[in-house]
Amino acid sequence: MNSLRKRIIVVSLLAAACRAGRPRAELPPTPGVAPSDTSCTLAASAVVSRDTVTLAVTAPVDPAHAPAPRNDAERLVFAQLYESLLRVDCQGRALPALARSWSQDGDRWTFALREGARFWDGAPVTAVDVVAAWRSRDSGLARVVTIADDHTLSVGKRAGGPDMPLELFADPALAVTKPAPGGGWPIGTGRLWLTGAEAGTPDLLVARPVGHGGPGGPGGRGGLPVVKITSTPPDGARDALDGGADMLVVDDPATLEYAARLRGYTDAPLEWSRTYVLLVPAGERAGVGDLRLESLREAVHGDARPAEESDEKGHPWFTELARCGLVGGRDAVEAGARRRRIVYNQADRSAADLAARLVGLGVLGRGTAAAGLPAAAFGSALRAGGDAGYVLELHARVYDACRAAAVELPPWSSAGKVVPLLDVRSHAVLRRALPRLWSDWDGTLRFASPTASP
Repeated sequence: MNSLRKRIIVVSLLAAACRAGRPRAELPPTPGVAPSDTSCTLAASAVVSRDTVTLAVTAPVDPAHAPAPRNDAERLVFAQLYESLLRVDCQGRALPALARSWSQDGDRWTFALREGARFWDGAPVTAVDVVAAWRSRDSGLARVVTIADDHTLSVGKRAGGPDMPLELFADPALAVTKPAPGGGWPIGTGRLWLTGAEAGTPDLLVARPVGHGGPGGPGGRGGLPVVKITSTPPDGARDALDGGADMLVVDDPATLEYAARLRGYTDAPLEWSRTYVLLVPAGERAGVGDLRLESLREAVHGDARPAEESDEKGHPWFTELARCGLVGGRDAVEAGARRRRIVYNQADRSAADLAARLVGLGVLGRGTAAAGLPAAAFGSALRAGGDAGYVLELHARVYDACRAAAVELPPWSSAGKVVPLLDVRSHAVLRRALPRLWSDWDGTLRFASPTASP
C-alpha cells in the first residue's frame, strides 16, 4: 500500500469517527476534552502552522446572513468568525466557546462567560451584549434571560414551551455579535475577524487572527493563519484547485476524480449533513409508501444513501413541525388548482435527477412533470405552494427545529408532508500539511491552532 493511499485511509477513518447521532440528552456541566483527543479532527497529514490558508467556496457568502448561515459556504466561513455560548463536537459533547462553564438548576441554565472575552474591536463582552444579540434573532429566548452580573446570565424555559436542551446554545443563530458602524459584517467574538473583501479583489474575503494587523491588540491569537476565502462558481471548482486553493468543499464526482490526480491533495469524506426531501402540500396524494429509497440513490451523482431517521423519537426534525406554529390558516392554494409538476432548483443537479425519477415512478400520479426553475423563481414557487411537489435539500442536523423550519421551509409545510429521500455528503479536498480542522455535530468545520484542544 503506497503512502498516499495510507493517508487517504487515515483521513477517512477520522471522518467516519465523527458520524455520531443527536447530541446526548445528558451532557456534563463542565466538559473538557484532552488535547490528545483526535476523534473529531480532520487533517490531511502532519499538523503544521501556516501563515495563510486559502479556502475556495462554491456558493455566495452574504454578510447580511451572518452569523446564521444559509448555505454550506456560509456555514464554513461564519464558523471561523462567530461564537455561540457553546459548541457541540461530532461526538455530541458540549464544549466551551464564549461561555467557559455552565450549570443547570431545574429548568434554568446558568452560563459564565469566558474571562477576558472581547469583540473584534476590543470591547469587552458582557451578559447584556449576549441578550442584545439574541433579541434580534430570538426575542422569546431573550425575554427569559436573567442577568446576574456582567459575566453571568441564566436562561429559563420559554412560556408554554418545552425544556431547552443544552445543545440549543450552540446554535449559530445565537452567536453573539453587534452591528458594525456603517453596516457590513457584524462584529463578532471569534478568533478571526473580517471586515469585507480585500482591496481590488471583490471575490476575495480575508479573515485575520484577532490582533494580527487589526482590532484586539498586538499579536495573533493561538497561531491561527490568515484565512483567504475565494468564491468560485460550482463549475469552476477545478480552476480553484489549479489556482492553489488549500481547501475546497465539494460533492461533484468529476471534481473529486480530478483532485485525486493532483499531487499534494487528499480527499476527506465529511458528515452526512444534508437530506433531500419531497415536500408535498396538504391534499396531495403521494404514493411514497412503497418507494424504494435505494433506487433513488442510483439516480444521483455523488455520495448518497437512503435517508436515516435522526431524532430521539426516530423521526427527522422536519417531519414534526406542528408545534412550531408555521401554519397560518388553510393552504394558500386549493389542491385542485395546483400545477401538476414537481419543482426543483435547476442549479441543483441531484434535485433534478431525483425529480425526474419521482415523476418516472409516478409518485404524484400520472400527468405530473418535473420542472426546474432558477433559484429565485424556485424560492417564490416554494413559498406560494402552488405545485404538486417540491424537491429540496435540507440540513440533516439542526439545533433548533423551529428556527430551521422558518428559514428552510415555507409556512404551509407543517400542514403537508415532508418525505425524506436521500442523505448526501460533501468531501473536503485538502492540501497536505494544513492546520488542524475540528468537526462539529452538524458538520461544521473549524480551524484550530496546531496546539489547541477542541
